[in-house]
Amino acid sequence: MNAVLTSLVAVFATLAGSSLTFVFQRHTARQAERFARDQRLWHERIGAYSAFAAALTDFRRSQNDRWHLEQDDPDSPRSISAREASYQRRADSTAALCRVHLICGDSALIQLAQEALDATAGIHVAQDEEDRAGRGETARLALERFLAGASPQAR
Repeated sequence: MNAVLTSLVAVFATLAGSSLTFVFQRHTARQAERFARDQRLWHERIGAYSAFAAALTDFRRSQNDRWHLEQDDPDSPRSISAREASYQRRADSTAALCRVHLICGDSALIQLAQEALDATAGIHVAQDEEDRAGRGETARLALERFLAGASPQAR
């Protein structure tokens, strides 16, 4: 009888140990998966936010170039080329904004990104140099607001 009881205790202890090991391993695996997912999302956000900032900076530069060349001669080949380049930079910026939409999940941050794009898009319609400079500064500050809003997610 003593041998049977000892055997039952041993079997129970083995099952209990195996069960606890399984539970702890599953918990550890879930934590590792969550950590890996969070790291991927962090890298994706940094990439998306950086790409948007770079695209918007290029777009702002192209808008300034377009404005200056249109002031000299709106029908010149250089002016037409600058206009086409600004269209491409806007498309690049819009694509980068779409990536921000997909990865972000924060409506306030998405709104800041949209405001930065909208401010940049209006540079080329400035009436004079002072207006162009003001619009350019407004666009730059809008991008800074977006980056300030995005930086907590990038840390």
